[in-house]
Amino acid sequence: MPPLSVKQRATTADLRPARPLLGILALLLTVGLVTLAIRGPWLGSETASAASGGAEMRIEIIAGSGGFCNGNDCYAEAGGTFTLGIDVVEAPAAGYSVVQTDLFTGHYDPAASEDGAGPNTCSDGTNNGDHDSKDRYDADCTTVYLNYFPRANAGEEFMDDVFAAAFRVTSYVGRIPHAGMTGLVPPVPTTYFEGRLLELDMSCPATPVATFINLLPFGDPVAETSGALFVEPDLQTPVTPKVNSLTVNCVSPQAQPGDTDGDGCSDAKEAGANPALGGDRDWLNPWDFYDTNGDGVIDLLFDILGVINHAGTAPGPPYDVNYDRGPWLGANSWNDTTPPDGVIDLLNDIYGVIAQNGHDCS
Repeated sequence: MPPLSVKQRATTADLRPARPLLGILALLLTVGLVTLAIRGPWLGSETASAASGGAEMRIEIIAGSGGFCNGNDCYAEAGGTFTLGIDVVEAPAAGYSVVQTDLFTGHYDPAASEDGAGPNTCSDGTNNGDHDSKDRYDADCTTVYLNYFPRANAGEEFMDDVFAAAFRVTSYVGRIPHAGMTGLVPPVPTTYFEGRLLELDMSCPATPVATFINLLPFGDPVAETSGALFVEPDLQTPVTPKVNSLTVNCVSPQAQPGDTDGDGCSDAKEAGANPALGGDRDWLNPWDFYDTNGDGVIDLLFDILGVINHAGTAPGPPYDVNYDRGPWLGANSWNDTTPPDGVIDLLNDIYGVIAQNGHDCS
């Protein structure tokens, strides 16, 4: 297994000059503890699987980062960048102290030739010359279309300070494993954190292509013991979450009347300069044209009054997700609106649709 790239989050405690040696020793002990737990008692225990309910992780392209997802079908610009989010949708009921994820972005071809050894040598179980002993990880056997741009350290990719130590591996072909711990010395804290766990910066190739991103679970034949997993605070009980996979379509803008993001405003019109005609928008943001009834025009009767009449909170009436938008990312509601946030309110929604009154993409 390639060496871990270990980065400790710079917490207040880390910055105390009187304790540098203790911090380093604690970090080394943590590495040993995680390795022992994965290869030792976890393998002999029964995984509390959430295959039919319970703990869950999910990956998605973050809307507004250069792409969007409609379910597990996602779009990003060919040659462009985007940010992939890994979310904890539901934490284990007992909480957790360790979390790990493993993304696979490659296309493995067992019938390919490994290092010139001939057809089907990517499935012969023999290292035919590459640095890794497993055919699946050989660069000749796995094609990777998406590029991953690691941030300065693993801690910068974890989005919540509850994780005191962060780890990642960057030397695999097409795989990006991460792990986080809530503490460096037992007893480690318990967290019930749910929400955005990781953000990873990616890019599409310049040529349009459809490719995949898979969040691999613990025990998967590719991930093995590095797959998506929670470990309860006893550091002995693993919980394997439900996970998902994405189809990432790296695409170029469509000619008129093509509408990649399906918001009722064509790619060509969204690229224009006049917001009143649908311009100054993102052709990869399905939420930046606030048309609630699909007639191509944002008006008082159907859209503004519609949003007002549906003000409320999910999931009960009068709330309706079609009238909901999330917070604005910047100054203009028409080009930086985020996905529904479960609340139809004055600031994001009523003011947002009023700001687009009269905009016409018909």
